[in-house]
Amino acid sequence: MKLTIKPTEIPFTVGATVWVNQACGELDQYPYFQATIIQIILDGSLTNSMVIRHPGNTHELVISNGIYDLKPVGAYSQLKRVTTTVDFLVSQTIIFQTEKELLAYTTGRV
Repeated sequence: MKLTIKPTEIPFTVGATVWVNQACGELDQYPYFQATIIQIILDGSLTNSMVIRHPGNTHELVISNGIYDLKPVGAYSQLKRVTTTVDFLVSQTIIFQTEKELLAYTTGRV
């Protein structure tokens, strides 16, 4: 039996500085923040598991989610590390290249 992993596009890489559309801070006082990606964990939860119930020579595993471990930077550097989950199979709406892109998305001007 051969197990293949379906190629999946993962937005952004470790070390990239991004804008994150997620509230943070002790009282969620920031509606979004800037951070550097420290690590990306490919989500191995039950929804991404593979159960093989029929004979076959090749089976394909699809990793559909990742957990991004982020260290806030710039004006947000006093905040602790933050994690966020990204769905690789739908349009990414959590992490953005620039603050301008994030604000355009949140105001509906995309």
